[in-house]
Amino acid sequence: MDGHLRLHKVGDYAAPSLQEKASKAGGNMEQLSGVMIIIIISGGVLTCLMLFIFAKRQIMRFQLRGRRGPHVPVGNDAKKALRREIERRLDCIQKITQEPKLLWDDGDKYIVQPEQEAPLPPYYYRMKAVDDVKLLESEIARADGSSRHAPESLRAFLLTTLSVTLNGAGQRMIHQYCDMYEHARHDPNEFGKDEYEAYHHLLLKLMEAYVN
Repeated sequence: MDGHLRLHKVGDYAAPSLQEKASKAGGNMEQLSGVMIIIIISGGVLTCLMLFIFAKRQIMRFQLRGRRGPHVPVGNDAKKALRREIERRLDCIQKITQEPKLLWDDGDKYIVQPEQEAPLPPYYYRMKAVDDVKLLESEIARADGSSRHAPESLRAFLLTTLSVTLNGAGQRMIHQYCDMYEHARHDPNEFGKDEYEAYHHLLLKLMEAYVN
């Protein structure tokens, strides 16, 4: 009897300990599941944040690459009114066109002084032909005040201003002269001394016909 009582008592003591362990294990599992949920949510938030930052950087890169400007916007830290004025002036730059003089008689304007007896480079006659057209334009401007802007077609300008003074043969000469001008300026074919002399001869004939 005493042995049975002892076994029952031991069983009574053992049963609560197993229940406590089971309850503690269940609580630990609940804590672990809660921690896992928090970790998963945090990982998802961080992943979304990283994807958002990456997408934003890529969009900015494409925008900056598409713009004709520096990678850092000009006037980024300036006031809004000043930044707008800067952007307006920068947009006006692409509308500014000029045809500068290519060859100068004054040797001081050159970084490397041209040699007097050296053979002329192949592009010399092209540059001289482009400069010589200013002689005809200055003659027209002195006569009737007409002037050609840099983007305007030389052919259209000459046909408009010289059509009154020149007849049909003169207009054919204008087309021939403009063809040689475009050859000197854009055509990759050779434009040497002989081509320049023919071009200059047409230029003098046009100036003579216009003055007379």
